[in-house]
Amino acid sequence: MTSFTSVKAAAAPAGCPSSYFCFWVNAGYSDGPGKLSGKNSDWSAFGHSSCPSGTWNDCASSDYNNGVSCDAVVWTGKSYGGTGGWVPKGTGGNFNSTFNDAVSSNSWGVYATGGTNSTCTGPVP
Repeated sequence: MTSFTSVKAAAAPAGCPSSYFCFWVNAGYSDGPGKLSGKNSDWSAFGHSSCPSGTWNDCASSDYNNGVSCDAVVWTGKSYGGTGGWVPKGTGGNFNSTFNDAVSSNSWGVYATGGTNSTCTGPVP
């Protein structure tokens, strides 16, 4: 399990609505955001024209979890494989070298317990 050194921001970056996990092509919340709710097993299903593949798969460099109940979990592999990393709600920042341009799926969990509940449906690392 990997935990990020996320930064609690005064407010979510522009364009990231409440209850969404948002991400940007560049560090510092530039070029985006992509916005997802729910768990998503394959980010190649979501297009973004400035990404090398034309999709968000392996293309995000910064993120913000504007969720209201759950902590986001990002995965380096499709279908929640590879390395998983937690992004607590109300935090975000630039991805470290493990996750920069390497995220392929996302899910939701509760970092404090390392588990899930009826609202926060894993999988979790």
